[in-house]
Amino acid sequence: MNFEVNLFSVFFVILMIYLTVAAPVSGYFELKKLKNFESSSENKKLKEYRHIIIWSWIPVLLIFLQIPLSDMTLCNLGFRWIAINPDAFSNWIVIPFVVVCLIYFLYNVYLIIIMKTDEKVRAEASKKLPDDITLLLPVTKQEKKTWVYVALTAGITEEIVYRGYLFFALEFLFPSLSIFYTLLISTVLFGIGHLYQGKDAVKPVILGLLFGFSYIVFDSIIPVMLLHITQDLVVTDLIDGQNV
Repeated sequence: MNFEVNLFSVFFVILMIYLTVAAPVSGYFELKKLKNFESSSENKKLKEYRHIIIWSWIPVLLIFLQIPLSDMTLCNLGFRWIAINPDAFSNWIVIPFVVVCLIYFLYNVYLIIIMKTDEKVRAEASKKLPDDITLLLPVTKQEKKTWVYVALTAGITEEIVYRGYLFFALEFLFPSLSIFYTLLISTVLFGIGHLYQGKDAVKPVILGLLFGFSYIVFDSIIPVMLLHITQDLVVTDLIDGQNV
């Protein structure tokens, strides 16, 4: 790569500081602000949603800044055609996993539809949510509309950062590092970025492992983005706010 390793390392360290310090800290304060908002404070909640969208793009812009400074391409970041590689793992692992991913995607689509159309399902599902998570979710029509952009942003930016960039950067800086350790590191960092959720950060860790393994199997970031986006869109209509 026509790119000084030292300069690449500087970018990498900056990203690591952002992911391990800035991201969880900003997430904590965003959640704290939402806790202090009244249910009628729609403008304030929308403002926080917009802050989330803006902050999510900062590390991605930093990553994209490296492209004109090197021969790193979007392909290196996972923007390539799906190419399922059965040689990466045994067929008895790859094939069932691909089927599971397809089922998971279709199930998310089903939940998105059913949450929007079935009041009873929404009521039952919302009862199971922790209070801290409920505070983050949209209630009014405008909040739900904005939440769609939050979900799209999270699905795109987080996959670029935690899967596309991290997998590439770790392989570039540490060529002898096993893909399994790369998967583990990206999963841990993904969990750290969601520490503001408290004990509920366990779910993002599990999802991070799923998304990371999906990236390895599909050899493309695109299907992982679709899984991530649909996962986040499920809660769009979870909180009943017709009267708000």
